[in-house]
Amino acid sequence: MGAFGLMMRILQYAGLYVQLNAGLRDGYVKVDNRVSGNALFTEVPRDVTTQIGEDVEMACSFHGAGSPSFSLEIQWWYIKNHKDSQGLASQISNTEMPKDATKISVVKVAGSNISHKLRLSGVKPADEGTYECHVIDHSGPVEQRYRVQAYLRVEPDRLQESDDAQLQELEHPSRGSRFLSLQFHSD
Repeated sequence: MGAFGLMMRILQYAGLYVQLNAGLRDGYVKVDNRVSGNALFTEVPRDVTTQIGEDVEMACSFHGAGSPSFSLEIQWWYIKNHKDSQGLASQISNTEMPKDATKISVVKVAGSNISHKLRLSGVKPADEGTYECHVIDHSGPVEQRYRVQAYLRVEPDRLQESDDAQLQELEHPSRGSRFLSLQFHSD
């Protein structure tokens, strides 16, 4: 492995430690990211609250249990307005997918590590829901499936709401609103 490889492995695990502890400090649910043997999620997606029109990125990384010459696959799935029964994101489970789930993307690699970021541009209220990162590990005689999830909440643009309220007030002066008239004169 060499000194450089050893140093890189130490830095990788230090980064994982920092990420997981930062998530726990910010009030996130505690997640045991070790799924079986040496297999583990090295990065899991987090619940996100954003505004209409913003861009969102969710990351998912996995370290497989087998030797470097096997196949790993990440699939991103979307489930409209679904939240698990306890309301917890990033809970590891191997249950069946709901019928209304939609597969968004698939990435396959040969190796023991896989990572993929799901990017959503200009989110809309229709994008709100649960996003799941599925990992399929083909290292053993039977493929292993793992998944983690996060919930995307899309709120209206606060500035747009304020502008709309002011516009309604101007359009309906009979509701007791007063008009302020500004005139500019050049001398």
